[in-house]
Amino acid sequence: MKRLVETIVRRLCDEPASAKITEGFEGRTVVYDIDVPENDRGRLIGREGRTIRALRAFVSAAAVAQGKRVLIRVRD
Repeated sequence: MKRLVETIVRRLCDEPASAKITEGFEGRTVVYDIDVPENDRGRLIGREGRTIRALRAFVSAAAVAQGKRVLIRVRD
């Protein structure tokens, strides 16, 4: 699942090498914290949050198929 998030996030960034995705757990939920440079943050979030919302929906659907819960956070 982490590779899926990394692949999508890195494709959206101008500087893919500087994007960092960390995986953690909060109870039964897998948490992905995304840290990208400030100039790529707007592209990742998208207009009115559409891009990040779509990413969350896509990853959540993949996680449900595996019986998992996922939370994606973008770090400031």
